[in-house]
Amino acid sequence: MHLLNPFKLDEKYQLIYNQASLNDNEDKRQYNIILGKKIFVLQKVFPTLFGKEHIPGFQIFQIELPLIASTWLTDTIEHKFWVSAAQGGLPTGTYSYKEEVNGEKLALYREMNVGAKNQKGFRLTNFSRPSRIYDDDNFQDFFLTDIMLLDGGLLNALKKI
Repeated sequence: MHLLNPFKLDEKYQLIYNQASLNDNEDKRQYNIILGKKIFVLQKVFPTLFGKEHIPGFQIFQIELPLIASTWLTDTIEHKFWVSAAQGGLPTGTYSYKEEVNGEKLALYREMNVGAKNQKGFRLTNFSRPSRIYDDDNFQDFFLTDIMLLDGGLLNALKKI
């Protein structure tokens, strides 16, 4: 697979979510969910400010996941990170969760300063797929802010996959 151009998708892919960032520090950035036959792709697309363009005029951060990972991701966020240990969530002080999903090694990390100072969110990592941007990285990372998940409707879009 390669970086997908969300403006010229192949017929085997469908853009099912497209939302501008709600963070003032991420002006002109778009979050996408692209659905394929066996995978879905999360993307952040933004105008090239410096560095290499991935498609004309834009840079793209992308992570590829098996379809079933949408259920794993939403369940992990809502029932492991966003509830207390007493309510069945992760033990107090636990900020990461790793699991194999459909043969792919995935991890979710709770982090601060995601997208902006003092903004909470998650880093999602797929250790089973190489980076499409960095030649030396044999994994893919993607950052999700709480603002995009909740106010931007990304969490609800993931539930519909």
